[in-house]
Amino acid sequence: MKYDTPLESEQEHLDDSVISNHAKRTFQKVALNALVVAALGIFVNLCLRIDFSQFHHGLGEASFTESAQLLMLAVTSLSFFHLVKVKSSVHYAAVLMGGFFAVLFIREMDVWFDMLAHGSWVYPALAIALFSCYLAYTGGKQTVNQMAALLNTRYMPVLITSVVVLLVFTRLYGMGSFWQSVMGDSYLREIKNVSEEATELMAYSLIAFAAIKTNLLITRADVLGQDDDSTK
Repeated sequence: MKYDTPLESEQEHLDDSVISNHAKRTFQKVALNALVVAALGIFVNLCLRIDFSQFHHGLGEASFTESAQLLMLAVTSLSFFHLVKVKSSVHYAAVLMGGFFAVLFIREMDVWFDMLAHGSWVYPALAIALFSCYLAYTGGKQTVNQMAALLNTRYMPVLITSVVVLLVFTRLYGMGSFWQSVMGDSYLREIKNVSEEATELMAYSLIAFAAIKTNLLITRADVLGQDDDSTK
């Protein structure tokens, strides 16, 4: 039978009586992330209030809300393209991720491309998509392994969840037929647009947040292949 030595008993008592540095760092990280998400929520509301309460110009393509969406997509795409340049361990996976969000960025600018020719946004978007897929294809099985490693990092579940919200929930939530059934004869398209665009901007903001945090995690330390709890 094994008996604890006085030193071991004293150490256990000490561990139970103090807050470890790991616990302090954990609470600090959670609190900081919560504050950032709260700030993003305030930012979304501020954009909508500026568009409607200050300038009264609604949600046109030049509105603060639409511009903020483009900004978040640009930040997300550049965060992954930066990894392509500085981290060979995720080179091919980051190309795919960066290319995906670059295509979304161009899609959001469809009205501006329509000034050149209707539907012309498809051509640069298709070029980026094909180029990204080609580069990823040259990586072979490396691309699959790198993508799995990238998806295993701490903030990628937030990004993936936000993308699903963006591409599935907001599209269903923003359907005109749904809002017409809700509002009946009082239906106003502008109200539907406000609700839909606010949800989209919040999703874009969370995606950008997760992309930045993922970039910082990977560039500061090569955490790929380690358990999530070991990442700093």
